[in-house]
Amino acid sequence: MMKTLRAALIGLGRIGWQFHLPELARHEGFEPAAVVDPLQERLDEARGKYGVAGYRDHRPMLRAVKPDLVVIASPTPFHAEQAIDAFEAGSDVFCDKPLATSLQEADRMIQAAQSRGRKLMAYQPHRGHSVCVALMDVLGRDLIGPVYMIKAASARWRRRNDWQAWRRYGGGMLYNYGAHMIDQLLYITGSRARRVSCSLRTVASLGDADDVVKAVIETDTGVILDMDINQASAWPLPAWCVFGRRGGITYDPKAKQLHVRYLLEGEVPELELQEGLAAEGRIYQVGEIKDWREEVVPLANHKEIDFYQKCYDYFAMDAEPFVKIEETRELMRVLEECLRSAGQAEGPCGGGESPGRRP
Repeated sequence: MMKTLRAALIGLGRIGWQFHLPELARHEGFEPAAVVDPLQERLDEARGKYGVAGYRDHRPMLRAVKPDLVVIASPTPFHAEQAIDAFEAGSDVFCDKPLATSLQEADRMIQAAQSRGRKLMAYQPHRGHSVCVALMDVLGRDLIGPVYMIKAASARWRRRNDWQAWRRYGGGMLYNYGAHMIDQLLYITGSRARRVSCSLRTVASLGDADDVVKAVIETDTGVILDMDINQASAWPLPAWCVFGRRGGITYDPKAKQLHVRYLLEGEVPELELQEGLAAEGRIYQVGEIKDWREEVVPLANHKEIDFYQKCYDYFAMDAEPFVKIEETRELMRVLEECLRSAGQAEGPCGGGESPGRRP
């Protein structure tokens, strides 16, 4: 008989209402038992559609419901307090990204989970998207040789006017899209970050949070990770470019396919290095490769990973977590290094008033 986890969701904003609550209701291994949100109209809406009990504060919910699992989808500044309260009440925690507003807060959450013997996993779903699954498969085939650089980008013109526009609420694109993209990059390379350089700008945003991010990360294995996030761009940028010693990979989002150009081991033409200053025949453009092997990899051949199934496997069946807490901590460390490099060492909530306590 399948084990059922009684789950409580904290936060009925966009991600909570449009994703987490429907997923909890869809998966037969979860029983939505309660929701928490400060807005009564949202609680009424959830009760009408899903038949769940509603609370405006997470503390009385924890005492009354005693859920097996608490799913946290509230704004980032509230994650640490809500998670630690859940651990103390005897619940495991599945927390939306980013795990916290700082590495210090993340460590408090991790320590609280370990001291109480509870489980903690972060919702970092982009590593399970089909493009990431396909990239991992192609790289596993060693078509392009050792990877030395990966470029990832998201560029468009989109102005946020909600809480994500404010630093004091933990907003900004570094902690929003950047948390997804950096996790993907570290996951693909399977390495920690050795050096981090980052610039943050507020260009089109109505608030003070960053909407332009440029980060360059060098991993312990020597791979350069180059990330652009630009919410003030009239032009798109290539979403993925992977560079190897014998080829490369690009992604076509319209066709939903990877394009791979490569040479097999031993097919790289030999070229004699000249020692003198006078180029032979005054020819400088030599060694160019024209006869590349090419392959198209449709994303349809790579199924997206069901994150909630991975969640169930970990929390209910004691499987290995799809997102290990050590990987989440490394992501938090890199995000903090990005802030420090950009001159915002006080963190995403610095420079403004405290958001205060809320459920």
